Amino acid sequence: MTKKIVVVGSTNVDKVLNVDKYALPGETLAINTYQQSHGGGKGANQAIAAARSGAETTFITKLGNDEDAKMMIAGFKQDKMNVDHLITTQDHETGKAYITVDKTGQNSIYVYGGANMAMTPEDVEAHRDAIANADRIIAQLEIPIPAIIAAFKIAKANGVQTILNPAPARQLPEELLQLTDIITPNETESQTLTGIEVKDEVSMLDNAMIFFEKGIKMVIITVGDKGSFYATPTEHDFIPAFKVKAVDTTAAGDTFIGALASQLAIDNSNIKEAMLYANHASSLTVQVAGAQNSIPTEAEIRNVIKQDSISKEEIEKEKQQAAEFAAQQIPNHITLGLGSGTTSAYFVKAIQKRIVNEKLDIQCVATSLGTQKLAESLHMNMLDVNTIDEVDITVDGADSVDDKLNGIKGGGAALLFEKLVAKMSKKNIWIVDSTKYHKTLEGRQMPVEVIPFGGMGVFRYLRDNGYHPAFRFEDNGDILETDSGNYLINITIPKHADLKDLAKNLKNQTGVVEHGLFLNVCDELIIGGDQIKTIKREDLATK
Repeated sequence: MTKKIVVVGSTNVDKVLNVDKYALPGETLAINTYQQSHGGGKGANQAIAAARSGAETTFITKLGNDEDAKMMIAGFKQDKMNVDHLITTQDHETGKAYITVDKTGQNSIYVYGGANMAMTPEDVEAHRDAIANADRIIAQLEIPIPAIIAAFKIAKANGVQTILNPAPARQLPEELLQLTDIITPNETESQTLTGIEVKDEVSMLDNAMIFFEKGIKMVIITVGDKGSFYATPTEHDFIPAFKVKAVDTTAAGDTFIGALASQLAIDNSNIKEAMLYANHASSLTVQVAGAQNSIPTEAEIRNVIKQDSISKEEIEKEKQQAAEFAAQQIPNHITLGLGSGTTSAYFVKAIQKRIVNEKLDIQCVATSLGTQKLAESLHMNMLDVNTIDEVDITVDGADSVDDKLNGIKGGGAALLFEKLVAKMSKKNIWIVDSTKYHKTLEGRQMPVEVIPFGGMGVFRYLRDNGYHPAFRFEDNGDILETDSGNYLINITIPKHADLKDLAKNLKNQTGVVEHGLFLNVCDELIIGGDQIKTIKREDLATK
């Protein structure tokens, strides 16, 4: 459904100068380009990004009575924005930004506020109806804070969601933060507001906790070409950026916010999909010089998403390649453990074909109800795990694996069964696509399976010890139950964590059934790709 968005914010005319490199203090450099004028301002950029992504966008901004304003208004109309709520003043010129861009695409910006800094709460109050009838409102810090507070008070009084982009970075009054539903800082702005340096996913979550204490419901931290992080009180994740050659990063953050606001459901239920859309939008923006002219349309973004689906197909291809390679390594006359998850499903189908075509004598045991059903549907010879003492080989997927072949598993809600069968196995083979292999498990999410009536006690222990816990939920909002009827709590592995101590401490905690750390379990890792990569534990021991 089309979102009705009001943006309250700045309009600038960007005066852009392209240079090979930035001058050092006291240095004079010759350049071969002349200054160009483009539409800009964080408020205008975000409004245009929302409009070009299909949102019904109203822009409340203050302009001078000058040629720059006329140029900007013409552009707003061309983007089909509602310009009925623009404010004109005779006392100030339209805002301006002086931008220098070097050949790597990095920029420095100096802003003259002009009419932007003359916006008052009374100006905002005059446009109360526009705010009250919106789905969400977006504001930045290139206009006076009292005007933003006035706008957010109107929004909150009418059930309108508030999004604050705290840029440029500065300290903010508690009153404004308490009126904010979603805050969208970059890493520098987040550190300014919380005092916590953003270095990794763990520190991003620490930042988010500070914002939650102030009543903010969702935190989105952008980290340039690395991607973006989101957190709510119940979940968090990092969405990587798409790798492109950057020409100019000027409007990347504004594009992200406007595009996100245009796609995000009012209940925030599609946050990952909306952030992926916004990341795609930003990736297009940075490939074009300038600000507003670089902001893509919805059609352009959808086209890139369609192209990116090919890369998702590549991941599925890698999963299948790893699974089929593993299936060819399985000897006859064994008891075989069948793992859980999508990669393991490829293996089940591949080994079933071998069993039928080569008339192999292989008995199987499943690690999840889903795998059990799949294997039975393929008429495979299945054993009850309670009737055997030993498994010859188990082939399973993994959520994350480090370079020491330690891993995280159990994200598919079959954690207890997976670990039970793994411990029974003489040999464990893990099959993954290339995105699952990492140097370290630090900052990765890991499931902890807990008994239902002891879940909150475990949650408090994890919270108090800095693991940033979050219960896992179904898409319908119900708490997720494992195949064993227990609950899952996701935690984040801290930086410099001793994995052995972490595993021991978790198992000693009353109420914990099992955790997702699999240490010294994997004997061989198979990574899919056109060139299959295998890593064996016995080889690691000799390095």
